[in-house]
Amino acid sequence: MITREQIYLDEKLETKSAVFEFIAQEAEKLGVTVHREQLVQDLWEREKVYSTGLQDQFAIPHTQSEAVTRPAVLVIRLQDSIDWASHDGKPVQYIFSILVPKGSVDVSHLQIISSLATLLLEDSFKEAVAGAKSGDDVYHLLEQYTEGLVS
Repeated sequence: MITREQIYLDEKLETKSAVFEFIAQEAEKLGVTVHREQLVQDLWEREKVYSTGLQDQFAIPHTQSEAVTRPAVLVIRLQDSIDWASHDGKPVQYIFSILVPKGSVDVSHLQIISSLATLLLEDSFKEAVAGAKSGDDVYHLLEQYTEGLVS
């Protein structure tokens, strides 16, 4: 679900649009999608339903899409916070993007979101992500705090 190659630190992306384009670009490189434009469109469709910006500068943009070939989570820490229309009104700097094939039965979309949302309630986890020096640090944090999401 999450590999070291799916963790991106201090990316210089200045808008939500740029983040969605980046997610689709990297998903294509990783073989998670073969329909980059459709993936961006599906991320926007979900975002229009309800903002995925949660609290404390974290967002979980997600989609269950026919453009996705296998479940994946991309972790992105932005260099600078951006506007996301979050529930707490704060800008977003930390992103966990969940990509799930439409109709996927091996991993539940909602279970992944629930697991990450619960994790984001833990101050110690959020502080550790903010202070991580490398992608390996974030990867090891996810190994420590989650079960079955890292591979």
